[in-house]
Amino acid sequence: MTAKKDEYLEQMKKQYDELNYRWSRERDKFEADLQHESADVRKEYEAKREEYRKLRDELQEKIVDLEVAGDNAWEDIKDGAENAWKQMSKAFDKAAAHFKK
Repeated sequence: MTAKKDEYLEQMKKQYDELNYRWSRERDKFEADLQHESADVRKEYEAKREEYRKLRDELQEKIVDLEVAGDNAWEDIKDGAENAWKQMSKAFDKAAAHFKK
């Protein structure tokens, strides 16, 4: 692997791990607060959690694709990984803002 690919892959993994850690912490708070909310609010939370889970799985797949990509092909996969990262990060921020109300 090229140094550039290695650096990018490590950065992507680090961002992924950090966001998952933040999500785990926030999820625990959300779920504790949800005990006092209506069934509709809990259902909305579950939908957002499932959306986040799908985006997280998609990003994990992109990271694996990057790991196995050849030195010449990884640049092509990089855009998809960056897009997946942006979507996952945006979904997390949106859910966090919504449920902190």
